[in-house]
Amino acid sequence: MTLPWYRRFPDNFIAGTVGLSLEEKGAYSLLLDLMYVRSGPVPDEPRYIAGVCNCSVRKWNAIRQRLLDLGKVTVVDGCLTNRRAEQEIEIARRISREAAENGAKGGNKSAQIRARVRKNNALAEPSVKLATSTANKKQSADATDPTEETVRLDRNANADLFRACEEVSGETIPKFMTGKSWPASIVARARDHLSRAGPSLH
Repeated sequence: MTLPWYRRFPDNFIAGTVGLSLEEKGAYSLLLDLMYVRSGPVPDEPRYIAGVCNCSVRKWNAIRQRLLDLGKVTVVDGCLTNRRAEQEIEIARRISREAAENGAKGGNKSAQIRARVRKNNALAEPSVKLATSTANKKQSADATDPTEETVRLDRNANADLFRACEEVSGETIPKFMTGKSWPASIVARARDHLSRAGPSLH
């Protein structure tokens, strides 16, 4: 895993490199960068490191020895390493693992939420459809041809016919409404029922 960035503590570096020359500090900083880029120790190959530092192999060997003498780096299995860099690399690996795990959990959680929303929507659909169906039925019962002639009836003056219109249309008009305009077809059917039913509608 190549680290695109790493935690760096300027105060620690400055305090830890007191006594080093500018060349030594620069080479040491580049060596640490190489360790973070590789996520681990750097092969102890003078020509390679001297090339990165843009200096001669002789100059690098002198700097290398100085860093070894001061304990800034150590040689392990033919590689140069630094204890603090190893710790930071492990911290970075742990953070990366945790971020990946949290991302996976977040994805699973989002999927669960979406599934619950879909389920709730599915449960709500029958009620919505039922309400819509009921509304449609009422609209069908009340639907009239807008061009059809209407007949205005007074509840008090035409009590029998008014009640007959309510029965035929299936609509109950509130008592406080003394008048209503009925479609002519409803009134005609009401009159027909009234003539056939006689006193039963009184």
